Parts: sequence; structure tokens; C-alpha cells
Amino acid sequence: MSNDTARTVGGLALGYDPGDLLRTKAFKNLVDRAAEAYGIAMHYADDDPDAASDAMTNALAAVARGFAAAALEALAQDEVLALSLDQKLRLDELTGELDLETVEFLRGAL
Repeated sequence: MSNDTARTVGGLALGYDPGDLLRTKAFKNLVDRAAEAYGIAMHYADDDPDAASDAMTNALAAVARGFAAAALEALAQDEVLALSLDQKLRLDELTGELDLETVEFLRGAL
């Protein structure tokens, strides 16, 4: 795997990144969102044996679009791909439709 490919692949996966405050803030926001969804589902679960699975389903559903938006945002910013302006604008549109709040964190608007 080339250095450029490794850098692109690493940039697609949103996670804690001490070198990038915006990505870390976006990741933390998604973690908080997932934790809230999980906590709410567990609160109402009572003694349901499937409660943990259902709660995790809710947690993942709460953040899936955010992680997808972050991956597309990383692709749009990757200069190695040499995307055209139209392609970048289309990715920008898609990221906003997926999860505007995550995109705003990534761009420093929140």
C-alpha cells in the first residue's frame, strides 16, 4: 500500500485524532449521540433479554450517517484523488444530506 493510499484510508475512518481537533470534536459528538441513544433504549428496556442488542441497534443507527458523511468529507478533501469542482460540490451536497451537524463539526462551524 502506498503512503498516499494509507493516508487516504486512515482519513476515511473518523476517530479520535489528537492531531486534528475538528475531526476529534466530530467524533466525540457522534460518540455522545450514540451513548445517548443507547442509554435511552436501555432505560426503557426493563427485563427484555434483547435489550442490549436493541440498544446497540439504536446507537449505531444514530451515528451511521455521521460516519458516512465524515468519510465522504475526507474523500472530497483528498487532493490525491484530484476531484473536479463539480465532483467536490456533489460530495459536499451528499455529506450535508447525510449529517449536516457532523459536517459542520468537521469544518469548524460548531
